[in-house]
Parts: sequence; C-alpha cells; structure tokens
Amino acid sequence: MKEGYRKLLVLTIVLLSAFLVVTGIRKISNTPGLLDFIKNSVSTDGQSEKATLAKDPPISEDEIPMLQKLNGEYTKLTEAVMPSVVSLNTAGVEGKRVIDRFGRPVVKRSETTSQGSGVIVSYEGHVITNYHVIANKQKIQVITEGNHAYWAEIVGMDPMLDIAVLKINGKGKFKPLKFGDSDEVREGNIVLAFGNPFQIGKSVTNGVISARERSLSDQQGELLQSSAAVNPGYSGGPLVNTKGEIIGINSQIYTTDQENPGFQGISFSIPSNIVKDTFEAIRKRGRPVRGFLGVSMEELTNNKKLELSYGMSHGALIDRVGPDTPAEKAGLQHNDIVLEYNDKEVRDPSHLIGMVQRTKVGEKVPMTIWRDQRKVQITAEIVEYDSILATLSEDLEKIKNPITILKAVGIEVTHLSMEEWRKGYTGVKVQSIIAKSQAEGLLEKGDIITHVDNRSVTQPDIFYRYLLKYAIKRPITLTVTKMNDNNVRKVTIQPLNQR
Repeated sequence: MKEGYRKLLVLTIVLLSAFLVVTGIRKISNTPGLLDFIKNSVSTDGQSEKATLAKDPPISEDEIPMLQKLNGEYTKLTEAVMPSVVSLNTAGVEGKRVIDRFGRPVVKRSETTSQGSGVIVSYEGHVITNYHVIANKQKIQVITEGNHAYWAEIVGMDPMLDIAVLKINGKGKFKPLKFGDSDEVREGNIVLAFGNPFQIGKSVTNGVISARERSLSDQQGELLQSSAAVNPGYSGGPLVNTKGEIIGINSQIYTTDQENPGFQGISFSIPSNIVKDTFEAIRKRGRPVRGFLGVSMEELTNNKKLELSYGMSHGALIDRVGPDTPAEKAGLQHNDIVLEYNDKEVRDPSHLIGMVQRTKVGEKVPMTIWRDQRKVQITAEIVEYDSILATLSEDLEKIKNPITILKAVGIEVTHLSMEEWRKGYTGVKVQSIIAKSQAEGLLEKGDIITHVDNRSVTQPDIFYRYLLKYAIKRPITLTVTKMNDNNVRKVTIQPLNQR
C-alpha cells in the first residue's frame, strides 16, 4: 500500500515539475498558455464583444442612376409577367418493356409524376406549354398566381414542334400574356425566362439572345438560343422581351450530362411566331397545320459545289423529289440548289424546312434555284403536310398510283417518339386512319405496328413499301401493340381490288 502511495507521489511531482517548466518557458517567450486562453474566452464582466458595423453603402445611388433604374425596371417587368406564368403538376401511367421469367416480353406499368411550366395566353384560360411536359399524362394540374389549383384538359398538341395547348377547367381572373414578334428579335436583346425549376416554385432568370434560327432537328425547325439560365422545370415557361411579350417558349437546354441535365450557358426556345401559328391552328382545327413541299435534301459540300459550278456558301441542295408533291409539280429536280424561298435567302436545308412549315396552305411561293450554272425561277403551291407524301421517295414512281393505293389502305404512320424508343418499343406509330379505308375500325391513332407479315418495320417508308408491294395481291397481317399495354394483337388488312 505504501509502495502505491510512493509511486503516486513521484508521478505528481513529475507532472507538477513539467507544468512549472512549460509555464516558465511560455512566460519567457511571451506565448499565451491554457490559463490565458480560458481567461480571454470567458467574459468575466457579462458585457458583449464590441463590433462597429458600416453605416453607408460603398457607393451611393446618385453615382449609379442608370443601374438603379435598370434594377427597378427588372423588378417591375418581373411583377408584370409573373401572374401569367403557371406551374404544372402531371401524373400518368408509364410502361416499361421487360422480360418475364418465361422469357416473354411484357410491359410493366408504374405511376409517374412530373412538373413543368406554362403561360396563360387567353382570358378564357388557354395555356401554352411543351408537349414533352404533358405527353402520356392522364392528369394535369395547373397552379396559377395565388397558389390556386385547377385541373386542365388538352386542347391539342404538336409533338414535332414540342408544343401543347391546354384549357383550364374553372373560372378565374386569368391574366394572359401577349405574343410578341419573334422575327424582330436580334442577337444581344435582353430576355427573361420564367419557370418552375426543380419544383421549388416560380422563378425568373435573365440573359440575352445569343443566336437566332438555331436548328436541333429538321422537324422542329428554327429555335432561339439565349444565355438565360434554364433548368429542368422551366420547360413550357415563357421567354419574354423587355416589354413583357412572349418571344419564345422554353424548350431545351444544351448539356453534356444526359443523366443529370443542368444549365451550361445555352438554352433554346421555340419562337413565338411559330407558337402562335400552332396555337391558332389547334384552337380552330384541333390539330397543327404546317406547310409541305416534298423534298429531301443533302449537305452542300465543297465537292458538290465544284460539280455544280456553284460558288456561293448559302442554299439548300435537293437530293430527291417526292412523287405527286408540290416540289414535283413545280419542277424541282435532283441537284437543284434552292437559293431563295418567298424572296428570302435560304441559308441551309434546316432554314428552308422552317420556312416551308410556316407557309400557309395553298400559298403560291416563288423560288429561285441554281440549275445548269444559272438561276431559274419557279413557283410552288404549298399543301398541308402529308405523312404519306413525306416518306415516299422518287423510285416509287415505278408503281402505278402509289398514293391512291396507300390512301385506300388508309394507315398514316410516323416515327416513334424518343420516349417510346427509350422504353424499348420498335416499329412505327399510327398517326391517323383515313375514313372509309380498309383499315378503318381495325386500328386507331397511337397503335404501334411492329411487324408486317412477320417482317419487322422501323421506318415509315419501309412500312409503306410493304403495303405497296402486297396490298393489291393478298391479305396483310400486322402485329400491333400500344405503349403501356401488355397486349400484342394481329390485325389483317384485306387486299384491295385491282385498280
């Protein structure tokens, strides 16, 4: 026991000696120690630490009058536009193709929800948004200013242009936003983008027009490119000018990360003139109406320029001319270069497609073309877009009355959407069934045709070729399914009478 006390006493003396040595060294070197830290950290008199804050801004309002005025005008513009912007909540059933335990392809259904934005364009409650926001959704809820919720119905859609028109079911004091003239937009113009990013509520960002008449696909035509920050959820919201007019509908962003898309300084909007024309067509006829010329085009390479003795950089080179189309009737030929359309210079194929689509049906349009080392003037009468005419190529002229045969069968098809491709579907989608045709009552809009007589089809032109080859000879069996439907059925189209 004494031995234990002796060891404790020795340890205490050693620790005390070490503490005194360290304290002496700190005093000599003027280094604060533990006691100093405790003393300085705890207020002994109960008074708070003194802190004097700045009273004046680093620069006065009088020194930046223009910036102060601009700041106020941004606020005023935002307050004027925001009541017309709506948030959209959508719900539906999504189908995904999977293989069951017996090795059979089946569709697994699951409920899906998504969010987006829109803009009110009429006092009656019409709303413009993107098609991809409401595609395959059975329930659409519109949240207006003041957090008022309404159900909405679809008036019409244009999947090609990514535009949808909704109508709010309910009475309210809706504040519509005016359409501006997107043709008047210039690079450098200030713009504001409105939307509901990441479901956090309505927001606004600003930027400038970076470029006009950008084209991401031949079908969609020209878009406005801006630097306004547009993130997921902004889709369908308005892009406005400094007068608060709609000059575009937010549609897409450029991103290198498809899994987690986010703004990278480039966003795209559908020009307001295209949106307004589509809205009016849907409002009056329930569907979009666009012009059609009937040509396929190819790149105007340097080799082609040499071959055709063409020295300029602009123009659209004609590859093929469809049978019985406005282009054929106007006299357009392979290797023609379209220089001007309706007295406007044609930059490239996408530019020409956009102008044709916006041309009124029945309008006779003058065109300047380059042929045989000289300019030639022709006139084309634009007709309404026809999916059959659009997919037929010139070599089908060898078949007698191809258009008559296809219209008698009565199935108009189009490409599958990106959503359908992602879900594993292949084939072509029924766009419409012609009244009193062979297919009437057997198929309906939205059906997906995967096979013709057990031959797979992935393109509309391939499907039409099968029909033309066999329609007047014997019955044709179609394999048909539908998105979000487990059923696969066989449909037989009876042969046509010889014509």
